[in-house]
Amino acid sequence: MPYVQVRVSSSLTKDQIRTLAEETLNSIALIPGKTASVTMAEIIPDCNLYFGSVDGTPCAIVDVAANNSPDPEALKAYSKCLCKALGEIAGIERSRIYIKHHANPEWHTGKMFLE
Repeated sequence: MPYVQVRVSSSLTKDQIRTLAEETLNSIALIPGKTASVTMAEIIPDCNLYFGSVDGTPCAIVDVAANNSPDPEALKAYSKCLCKALGEIAGIERSRIYIKHHANPEWHTGKMFLE
C-alpha cells in the first residue's frame, strides 16, 4: 500500500496535477506487487523548496512509502519514470529532484480494520 507524496516548487495547473497523479499511480506497477488501486498519491505544487540556491529554479522532492522493502532495481525504474514525468509535466530537471524511498511495515488502509 504505497503512499507517494510529490512536492514541487513551481505552480501547476489542475490538469498538470491530474496528469502527474496519474503517472505517479499508474507507474507504481513497475514495483512488483504494487498497483494503482492501493496507492495513494499526493501532489503539492507551490512549495517553498530550494535546491542549492534561492534563485527560483524549479525543484522537487518525492517521498515513496511502502509496506515492505521493494527490489532496488524496481525502485530505480519507478524513480526514473517519476523524474521523466516531472520533467515533462512540471519542467523540472532530473538533477533537481530528490527521491526518498522507505518501508513502513505497519502501513494499512482503513478497509483492513473493517473486515
